[in-house]
Amino acid sequence: MISPLPPSTLRVLFLNPPDLQGGLWMKEVGRCGRKSIGGEIWPQTGLAYLAAMAERARAEVFLLDGMVDSLSLEDLVEKARKVWRPHLIIANSATPTLRNDAVILERLREATDALCGFAGPHVSALPEETLRDTSADFGLINEAEDTVAEMVRALSEGNEISSIPGIVYRNMHTGEIVVNPPRPLIHELDSLPLPARHLLPNDKYRMPFFADHPFATLIPNRGCPWPCTFCRAGRVWGKKVRQRSVANVMAEIKELGERYGIHHLAFMTDSLTLKKDWAQDLFENLLALPQPIEWVCNSRVDAVDPDLLRLMRQAGCKMISYGLESGSQVVLDACKKGISLEQSERAIRLTREAGIPSMGYFILGLPGETRQTVQESIAFAKRIAPDYVNFHIATPFPGTELFEQAVANNWLTSTDWNDFEEEGAAVMQVGELTIPELESLQKQAMRAFYMRPSKIFQELARLRSWPDFKAKAKAGLRMLATLGGKKKNKI
Repeated sequence: MISPLPPSTLRVLFLNPPDLQGGLWMKEVGRCGRKSIGGEIWPQTGLAYLAAMAERARAEVFLLDGMVDSLSLEDLVEKARKVWRPHLIIANSATPTLRNDAVILERLREATDALCGFAGPHVSALPEETLRDTSADFGLINEAEDTVAEMVRALSEGNEISSIPGIVYRNMHTGEIVVNPPRPLIHELDSLPLPARHLLPNDKYRMPFFADHPFATLIPNRGCPWPCTFCRAGRVWGKKVRQRSVANVMAEIKELGERYGIHHLAFMTDSLTLKKDWAQDLFENLLALPQPIEWVCNSRVDAVDPDLLRLMRQAGCKMISYGLESGSQVVLDACKKGISLEQSERAIRLTREAGIPSMGYFILGLPGETRQTVQESIAFAKRIAPDYVNFHIATPFPGTELFEQAVANNWLTSTDWNDFEEEGAAVMQVGELTIPELESLQKQAMRAFYMRPSKIFQELARLRSWPDFKAKAKAGLRMLATLGGKKKNKI
């Protein structure tokens, strides 16, 4: 059991912990976290959903985004102790930030006597291990809005939380770690309140493609039906795609514009165009807005067509990111991506013809990868010519089939979660590629794509304003520093 708190107005602190070494991370409660390469400062929309549910349950709620409000650890602890005085602290943590976040959470726990726990994909995948490796009192498993609301009500009424589904907790008397039964996923997403963005530093969130404009992330649906071995998109929110109504999404977009002055969005889903009729309805509604918005999204190469792309362009789409993953069909098939090279080439071509820039994401080091297939991926990227690419290193995140394969086949070369960050650090050796070789090939691939004179001139020709130049120059310099940089000391 976890002892109940004294009945009172419950004070809850939601925290995106700062990096104690000054790094910048892109984290979302329902997705993997990774380093910010282009200087993106990523909104905490998932955390704001949890905060909105706590407010609905009548808690007094605070939210600190440590990627923006860069308090020192001492100042953070002092503010928690003297200003927020929380009874409950919930921290958003990803696999590569867990150790950093655990240090912060432990200090806050000591200073406030609050119940402290984690949310996010790592604790959802490894609930027992997360509590065993940290001093956290509990963790929220998978989709957590209803869990947060039930916790707030229980603690506000002086009751225990040990019977609440969807949590892992530490028995404070015996030290036993208990994983409770799972909580059913939320069927009607429209029943959720809109994210508590009044608690976020909305004017500070930036990405290079929107120059100097603040932007927001918007989650139009949840769930991912595809079986890709390297991805845990379906881990937190399930395999079945649950769709918000177009009217509900539009209400959030209107609130963003009217209340916060935000007209630039990133749709946070891999399934935006999966249901074509729904997508068309959304895009037609976007066209009818009195003030147009600009937006970016992810899609799959097998889920777009010329008519849909033209409508997306008219509705304000400024970039589509595709998971291309590899230029080798053997590697694609091994990771259960379910696409062909021909589909990837066609999607990039159709996107270009529609007048929308594209981003192609590649992964190096998946099962079946060889020196030859890496070169095939580099050549493929240059030939089909998406406007931008990112070559990640295959990282077997807990909760993925790839992690299970890596453990079963003894592929892991590190079990330090700090190393599981996919931007230039490898933790898995599959086949002939050594770890240093794979890390070198990732940098080689990025240089081969971006350092071509034709590519440099293309980007210069795209510049439209001084803020646009500053944003893209900053992103380019950060990328170059990453390609030539050394790893920071570990916590």
